[in-house]
Amino acid sequence: MIDLPARTRRVSGTRLLDLCIERGIGSVVDPFMGYPTHLAVLKRHGIAVHGGDLLEWFVRAGEGLIVNDFTVLRDAEVAELVEMLPGRIYPTDLFRAWEGVFFSEDQCRYLGVWHANVHALRSDGQTGLAIAGLWHVLCHWLLKSSHPDEMLDVPPSELAWHYVRETDRWVVQNGKRNTVRRADFAATLGAVNADAVYLALPGRTGARRIDARVWMWEAWWTGDPYLNVERLYRDTVFGGTANDDGSYDRAIADVLVAAQQAPYVILQASPRDAKRFEALVRAHRPIVEVVTPAADEIYVIGKR
Repeated sequence: MIDLPARTRRVSGTRLLDLCIERGIGSVVDPFMGYPTHLAVLKRHGIAVHGGDLLEWFVRAGEGLIVNDFTVLRDAEVAELVEMLPGRIYPTDLFRAWEGVFFSEDQCRYLGVWHANVHALRSDGQTGLAIAGLWHVLCHWLLKSSHPDEMLDVPPSELAWHYVRETDRWVVQNGKRNTVRRADFAATLGAVNADAVYLALPGRTGARRIDARVWMWEAWWTGDPYLNVERLYRDTVFGGTANDDGSYDRAIADVLVAAQQAPYVILQASPRDAKRFEALVRAHRPIVEVVTPAADEIYVIGKR
């Protein structure tokens, strides 16, 4: 059984929207965006959004949810996506290494089918939507493996159909240029001018404790079940040298320096780190306020 943490990086799109509206913020950049539904919420309400991340599947999902304004997957296209197509040769053993460890033989076979079908899609928007929808299938399977008696058995293609069709509701246009890029925080912040930089920072050991639902989907997208995503973070400011408080604080300071051109910086903090993060922001911004909508939800907001 794989360990699924009860709490992971949680970002509230509606809370972030409220903070932006109250301050007249019309554009936001998140250089550690992760799965970008919070940016999709802002986009839906007319705010220009920009994101960056080191994991390719996050960026591909962003191309469907953030950059894409009109493209959807129609019923016929979803049907071709979730099942084997006649005449096409599929790498059905591509994810055999996960069989019996994480998934059943049938589930591993479908992961290979979906990998081939998604890579055959014709547009970045469709690809991003398919990746986002099928990721929820992976989450469903992993959750069911932890709680086998509490969830219904649903055929893989039927489950995939349901989740991929759900992605339609995220496709909107806001009349703004919205972007995502695969890059570190410095490249992302250097490429975009925005009213606010939003930061939900990686933890000290974020690369080594990355959620299975995240690293497995990067492995699925690349077609390498043995992929080690830690290497993507090793040489970043939040890599292997940021385990102690001093190194971690210096890494945060580097990000705040890179964000200095934005009028606002919004730093999400836990109760444990709130005081330290506030002190770090005060070292780089003359005006700082701390917003605490809930006991475990704190935002340190610095204004230039």
